[in-house]
Amino acid sequence: MRLTKWIFILLSCVLIVQCSKPRAWWEESVIGVMADPADWEALGGPLKQVYEKVVRTPQIEKMYSLRLVEDEDFMQYTKFRYLILAATLESKGRVRTIIDNILRDPKIKEGVENGDHFIFIQKNQWAKNQLMAVLVSKDIPMLIRKIQSNRDFLYGIFESDFQDRLGKDMFQRRENKEEQERLLATFGWTIRLQKDYFLAQEIAKDGFLWYRRMYPERWIFVRWINEGDSTLLNAHWVLGERNRIGSEYYGGDQISSQYLFSRTGTFHGRPAQITTGLWVNDDKDVGGPFKNYTFYDELSERVYMVDIAVYAPGKDKLPYLRRLDMIAGSFKTVFE
Repeated sequence: MRLTKWIFILLSCVLIVQCSKPRAWWEESVIGVMADPADWEALGGPLKQVYEKVVRTPQIEKMYSLRLVEDEDFMQYTKFRYLILAATLESKGRVRTIIDNILRDPKIKEGVENGDHFIFIQKNQWAKNQLMAVLVSKDIPMLIRKIQSNRDFLYGIFESDFQDRLGKDMFQRRENKEEQERLLATFGWTIRLQKDYFLAQEIAKDGFLWYRRMYPERWIFVRWINEGDSTLLNAHWVLGERNRIGSEYYGGDQISSQYLFSRTGTFHGRPAQITTGLWVNDDKDVGGPFKNYTFYDELSERVYMVDIAVYAPGKDKLPYLRRLDMIAGSFKTVFE
C-alpha cells in the first residue's frame, strides 16, 4: 500500500506542472541511477564504462561515480541533481511504473520497441536544476547495445551541464576582470581567473606567465612563441619544452613516464597536442597531475602552451584539476 502511495505522489509531480519543486541536492560528480536491481546487474557494467572514466592523479579518481538508488532512498533521490532512469519494457517495480507513464503515447512506445527511440532528456522534472536521462529499450540486450553505441553522447549530457554550472559558480562573483583586460591589452590573449589566483611570475620577453593559488596549491602557466608554426605540435617537442619550464621555473619539476598520454586534437578549433599525466620532483619528493594544451593560432602566428597542474597531498585532485581546466578552456586571443 505504501509503495502504491509513493508512486502516485511521484507521478502526480510528473504530470502536474503546478507541483511545488524543491531545489535539487547533489554530491559533486555523482550520478544517481534508478533501475530495477535485476536490470542493474546487466546494465551497471556498460553504464560505468561510459561515465566512470579513470584519471590517475596518481591515485585512481573517476570523472563520475554511478550510485544505484536503493529502494528505501528512492523518494529522497527524486530530488537529486543528476539522475539516470534505466529500464526496459520488461522491467518491474516502481521504475517500470514511471516508464509506463512516459510511454503512454502508443507511437512513442512503438518507437522504443523497434529501437527508434531510446533516450528521453528531462530537466527540472522533480526538482529545480535537475537533469535526468531516461534510457529505455525493448529488452536488456537492445539497451546495452544502445548504451555502447552512444557512449560519447550519453557522457556529454551530464558533462556539458556540469561544465556550464561549474563555470557559473566559479566566475559569477569572483572573477578578476581587471587582470583579464590587462592580459588582453598587453599580450594579445587572455584567460578568466578567479581572484584567489596571483601572478607568480611574468617574463614577457620569454613569453611566459605563471599564476598560482594556494591551499591546496594549483597553478596555470601560459607560454607563447611568436612566429611559431604547427610543426611544434608533437609530443616530443611538448614534453621537452614542458620539462625545460619545470626545470627553469618550478625548481626541477619533470614529467613522469607513468600514466603519460599525448594525442593530437583541437583547442577551440585550432590544431593542438593535448598531453596529460603526472609531474614529479624527485628532489622534493612531490608530484601530482597536469594537463597541457599546446596549439597553433594562425591569426597571431603564435604557438601557445597552456598548462595546468595540482599539488594536493592527501586530497582528491580531480575536482581542482577540473576547475583549472575551466580556466584553461577560457583562453582567447584578441582576434576572438
